[in-house]
Amino acid sequence: MNKIHLIQTEYKELLSALLPKLKTNHAPEALDEINLFWIRHIEEVQLYLKSWFPGKDSYVFTAATFMDFEDNEHLPFLLIGNKHILDDPLSKYSEIQSKMPAGKDAEFLYKQISVTAEDNLKLLDNLHDEILILPMRFLNQSNNHHSLYEIGEQVFISLFNGINSLSDYFFKCDSIDDIMHFAREDIERLVMFSEDDDATLPFEERFKNALSGTQYMVDTNKPDAYNFFMFVFGCIQEAIDVIVSCVEYGCIPYIRYPVALHYISLLSESMSKIEHIATLRFKMNIAFVVYQLCDKHRLSEVSLKEFLRKNHIYSFNDKLFCKLAEYGINEKNFLGYTITQLVHDELGKFYNKLSGKVDVKIENQPGS
Repeated sequence: MNKIHLIQTEYKELLSALLPKLKTNHAPEALDEINLFWIRHIEEVQLYLKSWFPGKDSYVFTAATFMDFEDNEHLPFLLIGNKHILDDPLSKYSEIQSKMPAGKDAEFLYKQISVTAEDNLKLLDNLHDEILILPMRFLNQSNNHHSLYEIGEQVFISLFNGINSLSDYFFKCDSIDDIMHFAREDIERLVMFSEDDDATLPFEERFKNALSGTQYMVDTNKPDAYNFFMFVFGCIQEAIDVIVSCVEYGCIPYIRYPVALHYISLLSESMSKIEHIATLRFKMNIAFVVYQLCDKHRLSEVSLKEFLRKNHIYSFNDKLFCKLAEYGINEKNFLGYTITQLVHDELGKFYNKLSGKVDVKIENQPGS
C-alpha cells in the first residue's frame, strides 16, 4: 500500500508536469508518457488489483469521461463500498485519440483530455487516500484486446438475422432501411443510443436523433451502416471490457451513464455461470440507483473531511444492504423489486446524520 500511494504521488507530479502539453495539440505525446508511466508500474499495480483490491465492497468508477470533482461526483461514489478506484480515463482517451483523424472532433477530444487531467489532479490533491487513480481497463486490455474485439464482433452480429460477420454486415447494409431489414425483432430493446434515447419513438428516428446529437466518433458523411456500427460496437466493446476487468479483479463497476449500464446489464445476463457476475450485477444496479437518487448538495453541506468522518462512522453502505436484506432483496431476485423507496429512505437518514440531527458518534458503536 505504501508503494501504491507513492505511485499516486508520482502520478500527480507527472500530470502536473504534463498539463501544459495536455492542453494543446501535443496531448498525444503526453498521453504516451502517461501510458509508459503505468506500464513501468504494471507489476505493482496488478499486484494491488489482484491481491488487495478484490471484494464485494470494492468499487471502480469506470466507463466515464471523467469524475468531476467540482460537481461533487466523488461523494455518492464514496457512499458505496469501502475500497474505491477511478479507472483512469486518460489511458482510454489515448486509444480513442489514436483512432481519430484530425479535425474539429479531435479538437473536442483534446478539450476533454485537458478537463480530465485537471480533474484527476483535484482528486489526487483532495482524496489521495480515499480514491486511487489506476488504469484498470488499460492494463487488462493490453493483454486481451484481440479476444475482446472478437467477442464484441460476435455480440454485434447477434443483433441481426442473416448476417454472419462484420464484412457481411458492411456488404449487405448501407442505409438504416437495410439495417432494419436484417435486424432482429427485438432490436429496439437491445440497442440504446444515448441517455436521451426515447424508446417510444420509431427506431429509425432514434438513430437519426443520435446522429444529430453526437459530437465525435461518427461521420454524417458516411453511410448509416458505418455510424450504426460506431455507436453500438463501441458500447459493446466497452461493456465487455468493463465486465472482463471487474471479473478479473473481483470488483464492482460503479456506472453513472445509463447507456453503459444498459449494455453491461444486457451482456452480463448471458454470463450467469461465471463466478462473481451475480454479485456484480446486483451491486452495480444498487449503486446506480443510489447515484440517481443522491442529493449531492445535501452531501456537500459539510466539509469533505467531515463527510468522510461521518460516513466512516455511520457506514451508509452497510446499512443500505442490511435494509435490502431485511426485505429479502438480494443478487438472485433484485430485478423483481422496486428498491427506489428503500434507497431514498436510507439516504434521508444519512442526510440527517450529516446535518447533525442525530449524534453519529454514539450510534453504531460497540456496546451502544
